[in-house]
Amino acid sequence: MRQFVILAASTAAIAAAPLAAQTLSYDMSAQVAPTCGVYNSTGTVIDVDFGALADVNSDATVDQAVGSATYRCNSRAGFTRTIASQNNGWLTLDGNPTTDNARRIRFTMRHGGGSGLGFSSRQLTAPLSRSFAGATAFLNGQTGGVSFQAFGVRGAPAANGVPGTTVMSGNYRDTVTITVTAN
Repeated sequence: MRQFVILAASTAAIAAAPLAAQTLSYDMSAQVAPTCGVYNSTGTVIDVDFGALADVNSDATVDQAVGSATYRCNSRAGFTRTIASQNNGWLTLDGNPTTDNARRIRFTMRHGGGSGLGFSSRQLTAPLSRSFAGATAFLNGQTGGVSFQAFGVRGAPAANGVPGTTVMSGNYRDTVTITVTAN
């Protein structure tokens, strides 16, 4: 009987002694990289054809709506948008930089949209740069319409009504680029 009492007493002592607490923790983490950009559903290069400007008076324009640009950015610091013309706001003969007025045609750009995206028609004689604050509007995407206007080149008729242009014949080109960079 003595063994039974000792065994019962030791079992009660084990049950009464507190066990050391054991925990398990999971430290959770994830990363979200900055994603900022400007997008158009038709691609990253949009062709703009003003047609035969020799048939348009030099005081008139040919307007080309080129769809829209959507800006998305998840950077808390926002982003900087820079719009630049390769030839400083001129369509130039064969796309070659020049200051010769007989080899360049003036054009302007207009941009719509909320959250400060929009601006009225202007020639891009220098890059247009603006910083935008991080905002839910840009996290969700802000869209604005884009259009260009090229000036005609038909000149005043010469003697005997001979038609003419204010520039040399050929293909005139420029590239306008919109760059979005996270701040």
